[in-house]
Amino acid sequence: MRKAAAGWYADAPGSGSERWYDGSAWTERTRARSSGAPHDAGPWRQVLAVGSVVVLVVAAPLLLAVVG
Repeated sequence: MRKAAAGWYADAPGSGSERWYDGSAWTERTRARSSGAPHDAGPWRQVLAVGSVVVLVVAAPLLLAVVG
């Protein structure tokens, strides 16, 4: 599994802050989210994308078996 790159990522939703990820673990370092930077979901974006694909791959054949 590929690890996310070290960098600043959005912290908890609605917090308005970013948290530093050192490439292997989340740190205690935080900062206010810069308004000029686009919102980045960090490693969670990849987790959600993979999860969505898994759901579709599992659900589609089951749905076809029930309907068909």
